[in-house]
Amino acid sequence: MLIAGGAFADRQFKLFFGGVFFAVQALWIQRVTLAWLAWERTGQASTVGIVAALSLLPTLVLGPFFGVLTDRVNIRSAAFVTNGLMAFIIAVLALLASDVSAVGLSLAALSIGMISAAHHPIRMSLGPRLVPADMVQHVVAVTALNFNIGRLVAPVFAGWVIATAGGTTALWLAALCYLPMLLVLPALHPRGLPPRPSAPFLSDLVEGVRYAAATPLIRQALLITLVFASSARGALEVLPVVADGGFGRGAAGLGYLTAAAGAGALISAVLKAAGVAAVGARIPRAVWVASFAGQGAVIAMGLAPSWPIVLLAAGLTGLTSTWCGVSLQSAIQSGLPDSYRGRVMSFWVVVGFGTVSLGAMSIGAAADIIGIGRALAVAGALGVMGLAVVGVRAR
Repeated sequence: MLIAGGAFADRQFKLFFGGVFFAVQALWIQRVTLAWLAWERTGQASTVGIVAALSLLPTLVLGPFFGVLTDRVNIRSAAFVTNGLMAFIIAVLALLASDVSAVGLSLAALSIGMISAAHHPIRMSLGPRLVPADMVQHVVAVTALNFNIGRLVAPVFAGWVIATAGGTTALWLAALCYLPMLLVLPALHPRGLPPRPSAPFLSDLVEGVRYAAATPLIRQALLITLVFASSARGALEVLPVVADGGFGRGAAGLGYLTAAAGAGALISAVLKAAGVAAVGARIPRAVWVASFAGQGAVIAMGLAPSWPIVLLAAGLTGLTSTWCGVSLQSAIQSGLPDSYRGRVMSFWVVVGFGTVSLGAMSIGAAADIIGIGRALAVAGALGVMGLAVVGVRAR
């Protein structure tokens, strides 16, 4: 079912998957390179956290507005614009990388964050609109598999490139990886949206908010994602501090640590793409178990006395992060009308990606005061308490 069947029986989706495969490599290469350049230039955990936050923070503010636009515009053209702009920003940064300061890195991260705020709801709506409705869960699962293959392979490759050829070369490779997606987009013909009366922009936004708030499944999935993203996924954004600041492993160590998280995520994504524990329109007990296990992994990462234990904790964090992310996104997307898909998924992006910025920034700031180990332990403990509150309210 992973390759031969399911969504891959559709020629359009195969083209889409081929293009997005390389775009995901670009995403991870640029994220690792920006994080490393921030650490290399300043040696401050807070700067790493700020750069990570700026690449994600615009989603908190702009994501819902771009969700409304996603439900209104030609989604194929919108995907072309966002992928093209991302390649352009990375290419400009590569041209200036040898002289870029912490301020320049922050501006580049902010630009990437603004484009990403539009790109994520577009990407999450485009794939499901290329296949029949009964294939949507498989689309969500295999695109998550692709994302986590990139998480496993690209960081190790980026770490090796940075160590041998420098950050500039890594950035150029990231920019080039966007080209395949730009080439396949003209051949895609996503399903059109049903006609509906025109409405003011803000009215469409309010309608989307009401739909999400009035649907218990969507509301609960967003709350779980909010807590998990702030703590566990926020911890994964400050891995440069763990790798070099905590254990002195340098860029290569960052690559291995990020790849450990990717390996765990890949295992989870393969299982989900194979149909293990398909959730449908519900939130099963396994998601709650994985959510609490992820917080425990963050605590273990902070208190680990040795490098191998840190790698194992990062792997468990990646595994639980992907299990929860794919399960919750599948639950939301199942049965979601195409006319609401952009707006509802923009809310998921806000809590799934945007709040990561707040978590990363908070952990980075705390690390400068109490050390990265204690900062991660506190983040995990707060995550446990947050999930407990959500669980009690759900009952």
